[in-house]
Amino acid sequence: MAEAVSRMPVETLETPQPESASLPVAVLDRIVRTFGPTLANDDVSLSVRPGEVIGLVGANGAGKSTLMRILCGVTGPDSGTLALDGRPVPFRDWSPAAARRSGIRIVYQELSLCTNLTVAENFYLEEPAHGTLSPFWRARYRRFAQAGIDAVFPGSSIDPGAVLAGLPLGQRQMVEIARAASDPKLKLLILDEPTSSLDAGRAAQLRDYVGRRAAQGISFIFISHKLREVLEIATRVVVMRNGRIAREGSARDFTVHSLVELMGGGTGAATGSAGTRNPQAPAREILRLGGALTAPLGREVVLHAGDIVGFAGLEGSGQRARLHAIRAAHPGAGFVSGDRQRDGVLPQWSVLSNIGIGALAGKPLASLVVREEEAETARHWAERLRLDPARLSSNVLQLSGGNQQKALVARALARRSDLLLLDDPTRGVDVASKHDFYRVVRQSADAGVAVIWYSTEDIELLQCTRVLVFHKGAIVRELVGAEISEESIVDTAFLHEKEGGDPVGHGGNAAPAERRHNTAGLLNHAIPLIGLLLVCVALAALNPAAASLFGIDLLLSSAVPLVLIALAQMFVVGGSQIDLGIGAFAGLVNVVSATVLTEQPALGVVLLAAGLGGYAVIGALIERRRIPAIVVTLGASFIWLGCGYTLQSAPGGMAPDWLMAAVNWQIPGLPTSLLLILIAGLCGVAVNRSRTGVVLRGFGNNAAALEQGGWSPLRYTVLRYVVAGIFAMVAGLSLTAITTASDINAGGGFTLLSIAAVVIGGCHLLGGTVTAMGVTAGAVTLSLIGSLLSFLGVSTDYNAAVQGLLLIAILGLRTLIERREDGAE
Repeated sequence: MAEAVSRMPVETLETPQPESASLPVAVLDRIVRTFGPTLANDDVSLSVRPGEVIGLVGANGAGKSTLMRILCGVTGPDSGTLALDGRPVPFRDWSPAAARRSGIRIVYQELSLCTNLTVAENFYLEEPAHGTLSPFWRARYRRFAQAGIDAVFPGSSIDPGAVLAGLPLGQRQMVEIARAASDPKLKLLILDEPTSSLDAGRAAQLRDYVGRRAAQGISFIFISHKLREVLEIATRVVVMRNGRIAREGSARDFTVHSLVELMGGGTGAATGSAGTRNPQAPAREILRLGGALTAPLGREVVLHAGDIVGFAGLEGSGQRARLHAIRAAHPGAGFVSGDRQRDGVLPQWSVLSNIGIGALAGKPLASLVVREEEAETARHWAERLRLDPARLSSNVLQLSGGNQQKALVARALARRSDLLLLDDPTRGVDVASKHDFYRVVRQSADAGVAVIWYSTEDIELLQCTRVLVFHKGAIVRELVGAEISEESIVDTAFLHEKEGGDPVGHGGNAAPAERRHNTAGLLNHAIPLIGLLLVCVALAALNPAAASLFGIDLLLSSAVPLVLIALAQMFVVGGSQIDLGIGAFAGLVNVVSATVLTEQPALGVVLLAAGLGGYAVIGALIERRRIPAIVVTLGASFIWLGCGYTLQSAPGGMAPDWLMAAVNWQIPGLPTSLLLILIAGLCGVAVNRSRTGVVLRGFGNNAAALEQGGWSPLRYTVLRYVVAGIFAMVAGLSLTAITTASDINAGGGFTLLSIAAVVIGGCHLLGGTVTAMGVTAGAVTLSLIGSLLSFLGVSTDYNAAVQGLLLIAILGLRTLIERREDGAE
């Protein structure tokens, strides 16, 4: 039957046409797209009418996502045509930005948010034209974000000012959906697995929203492996298989069973049955749960080998947090996450390596990697999960989302641990793949593995031998054997909720999780300030003159160039890169300003402008040629040094009078150096919080998402380095003003110190998280270490060692805070 379906021509069941014969919103005709030997789309045609809700279904790898990426301008087809509102559009002119201008938006299965930004800032990235040039644009976007979220998910309690990293996955998905739906020009919204992380209440709100907007003429393409949900929401269903459309027609002409058959599955896949459970629990104990966690039960819960224990309850009742706490306490356990971006695939590796690392994790550190054994292990688990062995050499990101998830399951099983932890592992996976997964889990349990399974789909918990129902972080009921049913799980959860819990759908522990993240963030920001305060107190205690106006000005004057260079480095690090030539560039500016700028001001200005142009070229090379920043900037450092030696072979020169005047002004009662440092820090804050700063930080966190959203990576990489060059140039000028002379080697030591200041200041070398005031405090602290050693009577030869120890101590403290936060989650 399945083979016959795959070969049959497309069958169309006519759907009643609306009385208004309006033109289709979009028409894809005879689309073909290949990836190497894989034919992702094979002569596919799809038409979307106004106000239509199309349910697009198919197994993982059927070609759904590729077709939608073509429709959104992210991927170009090998052949085929596109028409919008009856007007042909050449694919050479089609891009994500063009799709947005045409009112076509998409919510990807792999969320395209920037977790280092706030909710409102993510809305800005999605709809930058909504605001004005007003300095109060942030408040405008907070209101815009709040209205957008409330329109789709009323009562969500999501704070538009919250950082995305502090929100649970379900709320992130709500933000992703709401910001795409808030486009005032919206004509077609594509939703790829939009309810995979939503509880039943939020999923119902989304279906209600889709129905209301469809009645207003907005079109939707709804992609989901939850087939009952598709049939409930869609007006028309399109079934894809092997890159082609197997059948399409009115939703009322399909059933879940018929959809599964058309997708290539069988009855078992549809029902999700994993076989008969083994009611006999082996005697070997694997894990014991007790204390406050099981207090409502009045006894401990013991997990034995062969148990499959489900963690159930309303979203945010503590079940997921407990799963992660068990993971932290048992690092050797196998683990599968439904959040592939955060805890999943290794994006630079092949499928083989992604699976093989699981087997290596259980071996001694000094073990040799035998490629043949790694390949054999990967093939073994791939075959058990029906993952095509021919794809093992492919990059893991070339697989569909469901097949990526199979690779993660294979990795966890290859670890051969006696404890397997599952965190919503089938999120976004088709029914056939779920069937394979259930079977392998059952086989693993039969082999003596204890399985703990958290799922957002209560029906999946029917695969378990026991289910523990959570409420407010504690286990309130244990269901065993025949007691396990969807009704008993839901009834138990809602019964306790009605007895005094949060309103249904609120999100449970979302607010505490956000508070924990905000607390950790405040601590991270406070660490460099506390470090600076301690150093300043020590200096004042050792030498009271250090606290005088003259003493403060003298001590901080040498910190000004380092602060500026550290801020320049911060913007580069914000793009997940490092500039190894930034100190040399400041040294070159120091030479130019003390020689050419003094003697021939016009030529000096030209040379400084050329230096900024060089930084723009660096950014372009890094982005266009895909050369690592560390390589380009290291090469640039030799160029800066060579130019400096050419202009001035030995220290000397003289600062221009106007430049010395720029640092010698005085406000009575305030140290000039302190004011200069504060001004520099505030400038860093201003750039960082500007619209440009938001985009720069977004690229550092999720460059692929911004590029898919129509933002130019070339433009903003160049801009990133120009901004860094400006701060470094001012640093070089300040060197000249403070020393009144020049030396090409004057900035040499600042490069590594700037990186240390950035790390001490709370920035992440990967991820786009930057804090201007923290970097400023870190730079000042490092600058004062030498003075502190001098006051202590310790040779300044130990200066670098103490700076290094300070860096390690702060990193250790920050790691403890982050681990504590992760454990709480």
